[in-house]
Amino acid sequence: TTTALDPLEVARATLRRAELRTGVRASTPGVVDLDDGPRPLGAILDDGRLPRGTASVVTGSTSLLLALLATSQGTSDWLAVVGAPDVGMLAANDAGVALDRVALVPKVGEDPAGVVAALLVVAALLDGMTYVVVGPDAHLSPSERRRLLARARERGSGLVSVSPWDQAAVRLDVVERRWAGPDRGAGYLRRCELDVARTARGMTDRWTLTLPMPGSPLVDAVDGQARPAASTRRTRLRLVG
Repeated sequence: TTTALDPLEVARATLRRAELRTGVRASTPGVVDLDDGPRPLGAILDDGRLPRGTASVVTGSTSLLLALLATSQGTSDWLAVVGAPDVGMLAANDAGVALDRVALVPKVGEDPAGVVAALLVVAALLDGMTYVVVGPDAHLSPSERRRLLARARERGSGLVSVSPWDQAAVRLDVVERRWAGPDRGAGYLRRCELDVARTARGMTDRWTLTLPMPGSPLVDAVDGQARPAASTRRTRLRLVG
């Protein structure tokens, strides 16, 4: 809390906050953030959605990745997840991702760049394959990344990588997490606060986000009751190929 801070440090932090908002300088480690509590998930991105026609990077938390995909997926948008066999569809469903509009390619074979490129072509045909997630098993060379980025720009689709990507429009790195809930949540983890370093437009700042989103059934614990299901939807999945 700011009451325990030296007045000079409070003044410096206030000045730094103004500089961040006006884009004068990038943030530096150790600067006190005077915001009270976590901020909304959508506020970390322009328009509250992952950018399209470019690449984004999300590292350090699959939960954050799924939450961002859920908030970015429109009513008709398709998502593709390539080379990420550890991404669970139950967790994606709980995060709010519409599974009936998700294409999974857990094994990419010897040509991961070709798989991602083919999905970007499908994006134009379906008029809705909005985002392609490039997982850790999809190993791409720098030249392949440049070609795929150019194709994403052409198609208006968003590439979302879980590893560094040159020329990414935004990078979100989870640097710390704090779980809450076991003591008052009937033994269940109810909420996770994530400290996220966001790099965009050459500037880096630090955010605190809460997952799941406030108001979801996973957040508000009820003494003596088990965790309610996050969703009652039942989605039919189809195996292709």
